[in-house]
Amino acid sequence: MSRTVGNPTENRRIDSWKEIAAFFGRDERTVKRWEKERGLPVHRLPGERGGVFAWSQELTQWLNSSGDASGRVEHEAVPAAAPPPPGHEPGLTPQATAPVSTRTAMLSFAALVLALLALSLYAFRFLHHSAHAASGRPATLHQPDPEAEQFYLKGRYYWNRRTESDLRQAIDAFTQAVVHDSDYAKAYAGLAECYDLMPEFSSMPRSEAFPRAIAAASKAVALDDSLAEAHRSLAFALFYWDWNVNRAFQEYQRAIQLDPRDEEAHHWYATSLLSLGRYQDAMVEISKAQQLNPASRSILADQALIRFWAGDRAAAIAKLEEIERAEPDFVSAPRYLAGIGFAQKNYRLFIRQTRRLATLSGDAQLAALADAAERGFAKDGERGLLEAMRLVQQQAVDSGQASGFELARTCASLGRKDEAVTALRAAFNSHDYMVMGISTDPILAALNGTPGFEELKREVADRMDHQG
Repeated sequence: MSRTVGNPTENRRIDSWKEIAAFFGRDERTVKRWEKERGLPVHRLPGERGGVFAWSQELTQWLNSSGDASGRVEHEAVPAAAPPPPGHEPGLTPQATAPVSTRTAMLSFAALVLALLALSLYAFRFLHHSAHAASGRPATLHQPDPEAEQFYLKGRYYWNRRTESDLRQAIDAFTQAVVHDSDYAKAYAGLAECYDLMPEFSSMPRSEAFPRAIAAASKAVALDDSLAEAHRSLAFALFYWDWNVNRAFQEYQRAIQLDPRDEEAHHWYATSLLSLGRYQDAMVEISKAQQLNPASRSILADQALIRFWAGDRAAAIAKLEEIERAEPDFVSAPRYLAGIGFAQKNYRLFIRQTRRLATLSGDAQLAALADAAERGFAKDGERGLLEAMRLVQQQAVDSGQASGFELARTCASLGRKDEAVTALRAAFNSHDYMVMGISTDPILAALNGTPGFEELKREVADRMDHQG
């Protein structure tokens, strides 16, 4: 039997399953089944469990194009649905099966939306690539292998700890990341930065560590030129191994341009500036690094060292002693305090910190140096200490365990100028980056005017000026 359902020109809100069932003259169980199986347009109230409502015109429109699961629902023809009422609540999407004409329109609309999304994505990628190209930064779309990414994060954890064993674990982790994903630029950059630090925190020679760092960093840059850590790791190795100051500084500046908040780029730029005696410029960069990462013990230690050479000596020593107390396994504090003790002729401090550094690093040569210095100092004061040190340092150079730079400083302090120049020449030939600062080193100033020393200074400047 036919029946007219509701008023076809009215669009009223119908609340509850009971009223929706009454609208159709059916029981609640039936209309709930229609909603589940046939797409009856029923809306749910947000935050109310079981609360539903419907719009009469949507129900009528559904009825015109649908039937009961047990057979066609007999009904009189009704007009097409009117537009949604002005009071239609936003955010409540009808769960309906549209009539054929509406379904076709919806499919056409969906196709249009997909086309617009595809066009938008293309435009985004084009603009993103153009923006990177304009700034010299290529777009990066590589998504790392998930397991490789976990190895990378593990590597960063150990790398930040800055001990020999931790750096070796970091190398293992970064290597595993590269094995899992050979296009993972960050993993290559992490590997490069491990090798950058190995000469300072382990017994790995510079001749082994820095070429590996340059190779890994160059690979990282080739894979992703927009990666700041790739450029900073390359800069570090270029500076300390090739003495390629101009290109290294370009790479530091490139890293900072790519990521102004890269504390390590500011940090390493600062220490490179320190090596050239540019103390005020170094203070500017290390202060930026410290602001970005105030918890980094490496940054704090290097900031203290820069502060010492910039003239704020008491504060610098106090900070390094504070770091040593707080971080008893960290080698930078005793290394810097030993150097400061020697520069200030505070030989008790020098001996104590050299012995501590030897213990932390497991360096037998340093332990022998501390023992010799202590015996010489006890026997004949400053001169006895220097002579005892000179013998140990000369033996290390002769056996290939040292570059000759520290021997040169000891000889300069003793007035043995020719021997000092010879030792400096050996350090120059072995790429010891400390030689880059011979023009500003206060201990080596005793050699000024010595022909061999002046010639060597010119050679150092020439190598630094004509790299790359």
